Amino acid sequence: MDSENTVHIKLEHGEAIHSKRGLLSAEMNSLKIAKTIGRYRALRLVELGLKGRIYTRMKETKANIKKIQSLLPEAKRPRILKRVHTEESHAVARQEYHSEDIESQLSEIQRRLDALQG
Repeated sequence: MDSENTVHIKLEHGEAIHSKRGLLSAEMNSLKIAKTIGRYRALRLVELGLKGRIYTRMKETKANIKKIQSLLPEAKRPRILKRVHTEESHAVARQEYHSEDIESQLSEIQRRLDALQG
C-alpha cells in the first residue's frame, strides 16, 4: 500500500542541492527562533520576579509611610485656610466642567461642518 502512495520526482543535481540548502537554512532559522524564544522566556521569568519584588517593597513602603503618618501629629490649620482650600477646589471643579462643555460644543460644531461638506 505504501508503494501505491509513493511519488517519485526526478530533480537535476543543481536543483537537489538548491532544495537541500533551502531546507537546511529553514531548519537552521527555526532552531535560531527556538533559541531566541527560550532566552525570551528566561528573561520574562526574571522580569516577573523583579516585578514581584518591587510590588512587595512598594507595599512595605506604603505601610511604613502610613505608620509614620500615624505617629506624627496632625497639623492644625486655621479655619480661614481650610475655607480658602475648599473654595479653590470648587473653582477647579467649575473650570473642568466648562472646559468639557466647550470641548463637546466644539466637537458638535465640527460634526455639523463635516455633515454639510460631505
